Amino acid sequence: MNTTPGNFTKFVIKWKTVLFFTAILAIGIFARVWEFGSLPPGLNPDEASIGVEAYDLFNFGMDRYGLSYPVHLISWGSGQNALYAYLLIPFIALRGVGPVAVRLPMMLSGILSLILIFIAGQRLLGTKFALLAMFFMAVSPWHIINTRWAVESNIMPFFFLAGFTALALSTVRNWWFLPAFVLFASCLYAYGTAYVGVPVFLAMVIPAMLYAKRMSVRQAVAGFAVFAVTAAPILLFIAVNTLKLETLQLGVVTIPRLPVEARYETMAAVFGENPLSAMWGNAVILFKMLWTQEDAFPWNFVSPFGYFYTITLPLAVAGFVLTMPFATLKETRLERWFLFSWMAASLAIGILHPVNLTRANLIFTPILFCIAILILQLEKRIPLALPITAFVFSIGFIFFNIAYHGEDYQRRTSALFNEGIIPAIEFATEKSDSLVCFTEQRYSLYIYVLLTQKYHPSEYVDQLEWISPLDPADPARTPRSIDHYRFKLADCAGVPGAVYVLTLKEKPPVSGIEYTARKFEKFLVYLPK
Repeated sequence: MNTTPGNFTKFVIKWKTVLFFTAILAIGIFARVWEFGSLPPGLNPDEASIGVEAYDLFNFGMDRYGLSYPVHLISWGSGQNALYAYLLIPFIALRGVGPVAVRLPMMLSGILSLILIFIAGQRLLGTKFALLAMFFMAVSPWHIINTRWAVESNIMPFFFLAGFTALALSTVRNWWFLPAFVLFASCLYAYGTAYVGVPVFLAMVIPAMLYAKRMSVRQAVAGFAVFAVTAAPILLFIAVNTLKLETLQLGVVTIPRLPVEARYETMAAVFGENPLSAMWGNAVILFKMLWTQEDAFPWNFVSPFGYFYTITLPLAVAGFVLTMPFATLKETRLERWFLFSWMAASLAIGILHPVNLTRANLIFTPILFCIAILILQLEKRIPLALPITAFVFSIGFIFFNIAYHGEDYQRRTSALFNEGIIPAIEFATEKSDSLVCFTEQRYSLYIYVLLTQKYHPSEYVDQLEWISPLDPADPARTPRSIDHYRFKLADCAGVPGAVYVLTLKEKPPVSGIEYTARKFEKFLVYLPK
């Protein structure tokens, strides 16, 4: 081994990098696998919905409405993104349908994101920056929470980061630009906000790469051709629903016409009567969310930690300023422009859509990058800035995990994720051949029946009769019945042998019958004696 001072220094730096990388990765994995599958408790209706779709696609080659391999799911009526359902298929094949299988791809994407942010950070601004950004993601409350449950839109930041990393690695001498364009096109299948974010980002970054000679015109043309081919089915979906065309069938692939306006139309300001006023209102919502680091959905955050420890927005803003063209150093101008463009694309989403912590999920990774830029700039003037920052966020991380795994958060989310409904349905089905009647106090419980009973869509789809409200875009709409399951309690009147699945505060509506009750977390199953 060559032991000259220069080589020895490189050897020490290399192994310090390996040590820090391994430690941060271990911390990140721990935060994402501890009590995985049981926290959040239960299964959210959207998670159950995507599980049903993945099961039906795997076993029957169709979604729960009988459509062959749709590029976008009808789901509750106004649509549900399809990419996560297709990613779920191998996990459903191996493990069946359950909370662990449904959430496993999301958890794995969270762990892989830690590796990707290191690779991207190292390519952009060096190893120290990469490790700091990786550390911030490893301890980020937003990233931990959102990679532990499987609302399908949470997969989009992973695909965007993967595309961003591939693009950062691209030069005129390699082929990284091709997977980059495939991954960016895949984002369009992951979440509707990508319809805005991806075009804005590419429109800002690709010309800069051409100008800096990091990409040739030929590569750009090839990349956009690959993007167009990959994105063609979802672009057809947008055309069909915007122009009110009929459902298209391209071989086994379905381009569905949704029964109501798609969510990208109902949410986007440009489709409203007063776009400028709507965009201003959206900007106010975005700023309030970023400032308070909370939204109206208690499963998205743990108070008082927010998406990144509550008081960090000023740090992100200062770091964002350092990515702006007038602030960039000449040798890292393009690299900082990458980060500026990502943030600009995320802000564009927040202006065109009213956001919450889920809809704005593309903005949080560049926020972590921006805070890392600021801390390293401060370190040049204050040598202790970096260790103090690592210490403070480590303490915050410890207290966040205590709160996240504590009784208060579990209690708040238990009812929202319908904890106990799956074993309650299985128990009621096993114990009785009569009607099984469900509470009307919780919406969309029928999706858990589809999840547990695994019907072929042909067994129920033509017989669906929806209980009021009849708005096909309303996730609270529920069918009156599926097989011997009833979702309107009045339909069980006069059936003395009916079994009831009710909330803890309810009693069976039929008088004169004695019941035995079995508790399943937030539900009680009443069996007639």
